[in-house]
Amino acid sequence: MVQVNQLSKSFNSVRILNGVSLKAPCGEVTTIAGPNGIGKTTMLNVICGILYPDAGEVKFGEGESYRDIFTVLSGDRNLYAKNTVKENVQFAAVLRGLRRDEIQKNIEKYLPYFPLYEALENKLYEKLSFGQKRLITIFAAAVSGAKIILMDEPTEGLDLEHKKQLADIMGALKKDAAVILTTHDYEFSVNVSDHILFLKDGSIVSENGKLGREEFLKLYHGFYEGGDL
Repeated sequence: MVQVNQLSKSFNSVRILNGVSLKAPCGEVTTIAGPNGIGKTTMLNVICGILYPDAGEVKFGEGESYRDIFTVLSGDRNLYAKNTVKENVQFAAVLRGLRRDEIQKNIEKYLPYFPLYEALENKLYEKLSFGQKRLITIFAAAVSGAKIILMDEPTEGLDLEHKKQLADIMGALKKDAAVILTTHDYEFSVNVSDHILFLKDGSIVSENGKLGREEFLKLYHGFYEGGDL
């Protein structure tokens, strides 16, 4: 579980986050929606501890800490370029204190959702396509047993078939974790999200449960006139 209370963050006197509060429980996918430059990535970076807030706090569930977070950043530099896929997946799990047998158990648990892993496990991470890197990074998050998984634009670089695969993966991940994502892919968002929050002017302006496509678009265009999706 992640609970954010009155979070504020500024850069060079420009207020990016302004008293943001939200709660993302385990067992659910929470999406933070909004156009580029609205502060979504900044919020994820504060939640995972990369950035310190100017005010407010981030709280976790009982027994949880920053060590229980796995963050999938935008782009393709989440794992070590010169390590194989297998080495990266195992190392991410070792960092969280998992034993070899626990790692293998988690690989077997999530392998049905990541059929590409066995074909790629001995390849260097840097040799993968952009989309493959995204999926392998998310596989590493799953195998690590992280209780809190943050994803910045998880469908970036994925084709339609891989997006469908990722939607199934999200359902599996949230059984054991609180999942928070940002995405411009509204079709994906309405498909996988249990909660959708709209961020504007540094604050959460609307909190919603599951939304249909038309409901999402109506809210989005209402909040961000001229905003691109």
